Amino acid sequence: MKKFLTGLLIVSMVVILAGCGAKKNNAKPEEEKIKGNCKVFECIKNIEVTDSLETVNEKMGFDGKKDKDTDNYSIYVWEVTKDSKVTIQFNNGGKSNITIEFDKEKIANSKLDLSNSADIKTTVQKGEMTLDKFNEMVGNVEGTLVEKSAYSKKYLWYGAPDNYLYGTFSNTSNKCTFISGRTPQK
Repeated sequence: MKKFLTGLLIVSMVVILAGCGAKKNNAKPEEEKIKGNCKVFECIKNIEVTDSLETVNEKMGFDGKKDKDTDNYSIYVWEVTKDSKVTIQFNNGGKSNITIEFDKEKIANSKLDLSNSADIKTTVQKGEMTLDKFNEMVGNVEGTLVEKSAYSKKYLWYGAPDNYLYGTFSNTSNKCTFISGRTPQK
């Protein structure tokens, strides 16, 4: 009888532990806590290059920390989450440069197709690449806005560490003027 109860106890413990493990593995990832009013991807869209520091602080919902100060510009950083931030270089001319940093795996898209990167490069060189055309040529995947200035906007298409492209688009022509990145080798 003692062996039976010991065996039953062991089986019960295995079942309980297996059940706990299953619940743990099926748990949804915890939503990352943001500091302020917006996620980093929304922040860059909401902030204008002509916004003052006070306006940006208001839009962000908290004050940025001064990172650098020179005669020509000041740089401020807003840490939105533990792994994402907005950095703005406020230039004396009143036009800012805005960039975001984040874990690129958060935007990874397995549908990204860069197999025709030579065609993309040719279309850019011809001055015919719009944002919509770029999205279409990479498998109907939308780029993520990662930088903007008074002159251009920079987007990122990311599939994996060896499968991504950046495209810089002119604010005046709305055409891609420069691309860089890594594409799969044929």
